[in-house]
Amino acid sequence: MTAVTFSGLASGLDTSSLISQLVAAEKVPEQQLQSEQSDLSAKKSIVDNLSTTVASLGSLMGGMTLSSDVQYRTASASDAHVTVAASGDATATAHDVRVDQLAKSQVTTSRTFASAGAGVLGDGGLTIQTGTGTPANVTWSATDTLADVASKINDAKAGVSASVLYDGSSYRLVVSADQTGTTNAATFTDSGDSLDLSDPANVQVAAQDAKVTIDGIQVTRPTNIIDDALNGVTITAVSAQAATDPDTTLTVSVDHDAIKSQLGLLVNDYNGIISAINQQLTYTGTTAGTDTLFGDSTLQQLKSTMDSIATKSFGGMTMSDLGLTFDKTGVLSLDDTTLDAKLDANPNALNDLFVTGGLSQSFVDMSNAYTEAGDGILTSKSQGFTDESTQLQSQIDQIESNATALQTRLQDQFNALEATMSKLNSQASQVSSILGTSSSSSSSSTTKY
Repeated sequence: MTAVTFSGLASGLDTSSLISQLVAAEKVPEQQLQSEQSDLSAKKSIVDNLSTTVASLGSLMGGMTLSSDVQYRTASASDAHVTVAASGDATATAHDVRVDQLAKSQVTTSRTFASAGAGVLGDGGLTIQTGTGTPANVTWSATDTLADVASKINDAKAGVSASVLYDGSSYRLVVSADQTGTTNAATFTDSGDSLDLSDPANVQVAAQDAKVTIDGIQVTRPTNIIDDALNGVTITAVSAQAATDPDTTLTVSVDHDAIKSQLGLLVNDYNGIISAINQQLTYTGTTAGTDTLFGDSTLQQLKSTMDSIATKSFGGMTMSDLGLTFDKTGVLSLDDTTLDAKLDANPNALNDLFVTGGLSQSFVDMSNAYTEAGDGILTSKSQGFTDESTQLQSQIDQIESNATALQTRLQDQFNALEATMSKLNSQASQVSSILGTSSSSSSSSTTKY
């Protein structure tokens, strides 16, 4: 009798391969879901990048909503007697300026000493009053050097600075007011073995205010920097003019270069948005992929809004009046010649269009509507992609969970099958063994005749 035999595994089956194939079949729908997730991720990236560019334009325009933001000014002086700077508040015009005298700090010296060492002074003191500040008291003793006394004066922070001067034969202290102008002059009260700083004869340089004549009106200030006489203009007196010197002409002009630079930023941000939109909406002859936003209504709406703002009249002006024009695809460019001519004719043209006309605020409002956290149009669209991807991930996770459960169930079933088949193989071996033994015994007991 032929013995019962099995090849390979107890069941004769490649159970590992069978389980892998069955689990893979269970996970087939996951591939489609992952592909949809990839598309959503690409779309979200497009929206997020576009949102960033729209927000950048809004931020730029937010910095151009005040007159002082857009009235770019440059200033120059006809000679070196003064320097000048101008802010956006300055009026573009010319002024005649004359420096009559410079502001000076008071300089006072002490009596002279044969030595600067310890013991040059006995016990003494000094009260210092500068401007409207609190008087400061300084004391010294016979153990102090002149340098020690100077340090004590400096440490008192009374609005003066002291140092030791050696003229080649004797020593003295030089005490200078920290600030220019008559109101910042120091007064001294000596006591004990004193420095004689209170002696009027020891005032070497009298405090002096700056006097500058601006358009025929004399202006007096304690410093040489005058920033409150002309709105937005800072004048620094450098040197007094002689009687024969002509007046200095200060010229405040519209800064064309600064305006071009600022409008260049507008062009870059605007075109960044338009380029991103056109890339999605323009048909190139090739079917757009599922990972694009071709035909998307939100992008179409955004482009329409941008076009409306860019061509609308604000305060009787449009962007084209400043040389900001568009090609057929909506891309913006700046014509310097047109801009220069407009600014020459109307120095406040930028302010008239962007500020009082409201162009800047319109761009800011548009940007906020699309990019505000929570309910911005692009913000919400991006969140929608995130939510949809999350839902797909839940389905993917469920498929993975089901596949894992199937794999465990199949392994358990095939393990049980293997155990059963192994038991049957063992029993078959025993039967074969019994049959083999019986056959052998029958053969050996046969009688011959």
